[in-house]
Amino acid sequence: MFSILKTLLLILLLFFNHYSFANEPANCCPEIYKGLNADKLIKIHFTDLIEGKFTVDVQWFPDNGLAPLITGPAIITFKRKGDVLSSFTKLTGFFHIPDFEVDWEKINSGEVFEMKYSDFNNQSTLKELAFKKGIYSLETPFFFEDVNFDGTKELIITEKQNAQRHRDGYKVYSMYQNRAVISLYDITNTLPYVNFDSSTEFNPKDKTITLYYSGGACTTVSETYQAVVGYRTVKFQLIKGWETYFWDDDGNDIGCHIKTYDIVNGRKVLNHAKSGPV
Repeated sequence: MFSILKTLLLILLLFFNHYSFANEPANCCPEIYKGLNADKLIKIHFTDLIEGKFTVDVQWFPDNGLAPLITGPAIITFKRKGDVLSSFTKLTGFFHIPDFEVDWEKINSGEVFEMKYSDFNNQSTLKELAFKKGIYSLETPFFFEDVNFDGTKELIITEKQNAQRHRDGYKVYSMYQNRAVISLYDITNTLPYVNFDSSTEFNPKDKTITLYYSGGACTTVSETYQAVVGYRTVKFQLIKGWETYFWDDDGNDIGCHIKTYDIVNGRKVLNHAKSGPV
């Protein structure tokens, strides 16, 4: 069943890539990257044991649209050492390996690119994430971190430059182990996870996550969510936020202002002391 699922994902990727990247512009990129139009399979194997239990293999179909920064669809397969029941596969659209060196001889022969996961600049502790006021510094295609403060690490997959203003986006999956089987739950499409990017801030002390939405000069929105105990899971509730603006309700340019609010009994209440001209 596992191999059938991988085959179906592979067929889906190839079908999509054939129609999306069939025509490569003649002046697309430096010569070494020409031909990377999302239909060439690059096989990757991480030689070290990740999180002390996982071996990881990747089937990657990069394109040269951002060359020399190479991204593209990939199938990532996680296998727990010595336990085939705990294997799982995730599909991502913007996989990226930092400083990847294109070797056409290897690619054309189907040879596997071997690399060490531990060589990546992976600041994978929540304390370091909070200290750095976000996750700009992470240079790794995926990592494991407890981002909802429940004591269990989630799997986070990086989507290179697939968020607002060319920031990195992140897909988040909860991991639960029932005996020998590891189950994965996609929580990416719920708040606050759905808007995780490289500007997201974490505060493990008060269990808050702050999101930023940047629309340009004086058009920024911030939301802070706090973790609360829910039924069999961790839930987040919006507790405060702010937004900047320079137009009043009549469309007049009034200069940059900020509007700050707190959430009281489920409703936004304006914080006058922290609102006004910037």
